[in-house]
Amino acid sequence: MALQNGQRIAAQLRRYRMLNLKIAGASERQIAEQEGISHGLVNKDIKKVLEDLARENTGNADKIRALQMERYNALLLRMWESAMQSDEGAVDRVIKIMDRINAINGVIPDKPLINMAIEQTSIQMTQAPFTFRIENAGDNADQDIPETESLPQTIGGDILQG
Repeated sequence: MALQNGQRIAAQLRRYRMLNLKIAGASERQIAEQEGISHGLVNKDIKKVLEDLARENTGNADKIRALQMERYNALLLRMWESAMQSDEGAVDRVIKIMDRINAINGVIPDKPLINMAIEQTSIQMTQAPFTFRIENAGDNADQDIPETESLPQTIGGDILQG
């Protein structure tokens, strides 16, 4: 039993040595040569030590986030009454605190949810430009769009001739 524990400890120490070499920029092939083991074992051991570290640290971010939220809430509570009394400095600090709270909780996306770019395009039909125009879009969304008048027939590809 003591031999198995010693082997486990030696393997764990080797894994952390290999991880430190990997962090320092060594390739898995270089690590294998230095440790006198196969390239496959280096890969397997580095994955194992990273998985162990991830498992040990799961939940730490949630704990830190909760602690930060308590701090921001305490600051917000202290500044709130002054902000509600129209103290401009307090209003500014309250808004900044609320922005930080929103950022911690992922309330504000890093990219816009809707792309509102509208482009007007002109198309050349022979010599005369033909332009599309959108009017009253979005103002009366519940109302029907009026029908458009039909375009006159063209002679020789020129829309200006009728």
